Amino acid sequence: MQTDEKQIITMIQNRDEQALTIMSDAYGDLCRRTAMNILGNERDAEETFNDALYSAWNAIPQNPPEHLQAYLITLTRRAAINRYRSENRQKRGGGQVPVALSELEECIASGENVEAQISRNALLAEMNRFLGTMSANKRRIFLERYGTLMPLHEIAAQHGMSEDAVKKALSRMRQALRKHLEQEGYL
Repeated sequence: MQTDEKQIITMIQNRDEQALTIMSDAYGDLCRRTAMNILGNERDAEETFNDALYSAWNAIPQNPPEHLQAYLITLTRRAAINRYRSENRQKRGGGQVPVALSELEECIASGENVEAQISRNALLAEMNRFLGTMSANKRRIFLERYGTLMPLHEIAAQHGMSEDAVKKALSRMRQALRKHLEQEGYL
């Protein structure tokens, strides 16, 4: 954990409300973008990030995270997915959330949903080990797609690749992840 993160966590534990402003300044853009990729609406993304900050404020005093940025992104992503599901129960098709999550489902065993599987600490640690074996560029592409649920066309533009090349790279990474998880006994 970075020193700044430790200081922010200490501020939260001491109930110093300035920690909320610091977290918003430090992590807000990435968290809002993650929520925006899921919800497609800036107002909803902002509200979702505020919900994540509130959740962190309430949870951290008893259960401080090891990595604050990852923790806030996870809280934001979960809140955005829950909001998306709630608002789109009757709707079908379109959107990055169902597409990205269905892509990952082929790598993760059991009938449980992807969010429940990924949140398991052991599996998450194994996925982190797997990501550590990738080049920085591949790791960024993987995390942009499955961490922040960024649309394929944005990933392609950011990396100077065609959408097709991004799809192929992600497919190869998912296959490698599946093989890795099988070898480690997770599948």
